[in-house]
Amino acid sequence: GSKTHTYSASVRIDGTKSFITGKPLFGTLIACLHNGVPVVGLIDQCVQKERWLGVVGQGAQFNGKPVKTSSCDKLSECNMNSSTPHMFAPGEEEAKFQSMCKAVKRPLYGADCYAYALVASGFSELVVEADLGLYDYCALVPVVEEAGGVMTSWTGEQLTLQNHEKNQGRVVACANKKIHEEAMGILGQGRATVLVKRVLSSFLSVQMLPVFMFGAAIGAALSRRS
Repeated sequence: GSKTHTYSASVRIDGTKSFITGKPLFGTLIACLHNGVPVVGLIDQCVQKERWLGVVGQGAQFNGKPVKTSSCDKLSECNMNSSTPHMFAPGEEEAKFQSMCKAVKRPLYGADCYAYALVASGFSELVVEADLGLYDYCALVPVVEEAGGVMTSWTGEQLTLQNHEKNQGRVVACANKKIHEEAMGILGQGRATVLVKRVLSSFLSVQMLPVFMFGAAIGAALSRRS
């Protein structure tokens, strides 16, 4: 029989807190989904008259001109955006986010949907967020990916209508596959692995402190003798 094609649309004003506090980084998000998969995405920032459009198979544009993500291929050199550090739940989410903060060049906050537009335009390399609704990210996926980036759940799954409940609104947008692979090494870890690493790190810090102090004392003594 013939295959059924289902189309749905999502319209969202993103960054309402930015809007009510006068911060010009809010935006209008419009998406079209085909069988639950985002295929068209639009980010419109009316204050600065900026618009990003991504259409699957046709690339991404900024105000009518093609855009491309950054070629940076090392997580340690990345700028990472998140709307707020308070969006990550205590426990596994918070632990993974803190690990990402330590792995990147600098964590930044407060850009809302504009952060994803910056990734698409090559000005930033990474966005890590949690607790998002489907309407928060489905317009962003075609823009980021058609510009050359990768945008998935924290476990590397495609962001679709069908996967939303499973992914719990945890998304990561990366400038390219290499950055995404490194990010998955942190975000894709199981809860036990993350907690063990945190405990081990704390243990080593405490256990090695006397060694460092002893070494410093020996160094100071030798310095005085010389």
